Amino acid sequence: MGEQRALPKSLPIFKSRADFKIPTPNSNALPPQQGRAGLTYVTASGNFHRQVVRGQSGMMQELGSAKVKNLPVKRWARYPYRNRAVLFLLPPPAIGEHVAIRLFLQAFMAQAQAKEIALLGGDAASDVYAGMPGVTVYPAWMAHDELRRFNVVIDLNDVPARREIEFWPVDMEAALHELFALPVPDITALAPVPRQGGPLRIGILPLASSPMRTLPPGLVLGLANGLCADGMAVEIVLNPQQDQSRLLRTALDAAGADLRYIEDTKSVADLLGLIGQFDYAVYADSGPAHLSKLAQRPGAAIFTSAPSDLLIGRHRNLLPLQAQYSSEYCTAPCGLAKVRQTADGRVGCMASLGVAREDLPDIIGSPNQDLVRRLLLETPIPCVAALAAEAETFSEAVRADLTGRLI
Repeated sequence: MGEQRALPKSLPIFKSRADFKIPTPNSNALPPQQGRAGLTYVTASGNFHRQVVRGQSGMMQELGSAKVKNLPVKRWARYPYRNRAVLFLLPPPAIGEHVAIRLFLQAFMAQAQAKEIALLGGDAASDVYAGMPGVTVYPAWMAHDELRRFNVVIDLNDVPARREIEFWPVDMEAALHELFALPVPDITALAPVPRQGGPLRIGILPLASSPMRTLPPGLVLGLANGLCADGMAVEIVLNPQQDQSRLLRTALDAAGADLRYIEDTKSVADLLGLIGQFDYAVYADSGPAHLSKLAQRPGAAIFTSAPSDLLIGRHRNLLPLQAQYSSEYCTAPCGLAKVRQTADGRVGCMASLGVAREDLPDIIGSPNQDLVRRLLLETPIPCVAALAAEAETFSEAVRADLTGRLI
């Protein structure tokens, strides 16, 4: 791969005892990847490596690792990309980061004039890149021999600001523009809402990957009731595969809410299509909020522990709304990304555990249903509880924003 003084990175090598075809999780915009028996492949997906290469050892055989020389961060802005083949190694599949990378790539491609651009490792977020002209997407793996055709490999996991991502999020789009010395992109215009002949179609997308960012039932109910009272056609978007989605639906049903639900989105591409159908939408701090940036769809996003201005970035299609909470241990937004668990089984954040940031215990693994129920319905972290307590205030802010955008 030459031409660079580079840092070595290891990618697992594997082969299969039989031909194989594996669909990409959470995707229907990209065809399944296919492989041939006996050929060797490399993967940059931790999930694929763990679940398929090692999890299906009867069919797959791990063969060690390939040393890939990736370009040091300090050379990203100076490397002569013109007419070169560039391979980007992608971070884990957090949709928000991948939306930012897609937006960065659009600017990078215009300036760099590379001969070829390929992406390896998007995994369950790979639909974000579907349809990008001039970009080849390898969601989980690629042929080992194909590595040779790339002049340069760039590992986007190396963005310096990502090192503290568990304590403070990153405006990934802005960070990449700076690291590649690209012009600062313009702030987007306020997204209008055209008046319709009938009721406006409004989506509420309350789910996030963590209960500390999912909108609580009281807030969802307050938003829906307020918007319905204004004559809007409101739909709640849920995912029955998630514990917190099922718990949220049960809580809303128990409250006697007569709401319409959408529960059949199966992929990132489905979400993108659905977001495009709403006249306006209200989001938790989650992937769908970031997906709305791609087509600048109007709406509002409600944040708890994460700073709204940082995650909204330059995009004015969304009204940012922030939970208001302060204690001796923290003030929202604190930046914490995941709940923690003490040795005696208590789960929460700095405020709910009564500890300073430097004394936080370990991040828990995948929360079980009982834990999700406690965090969502019984003892939410304080800044999430503050959302429910101020449901009317948030409802009024959303309705005022929607009214102000009508044209």
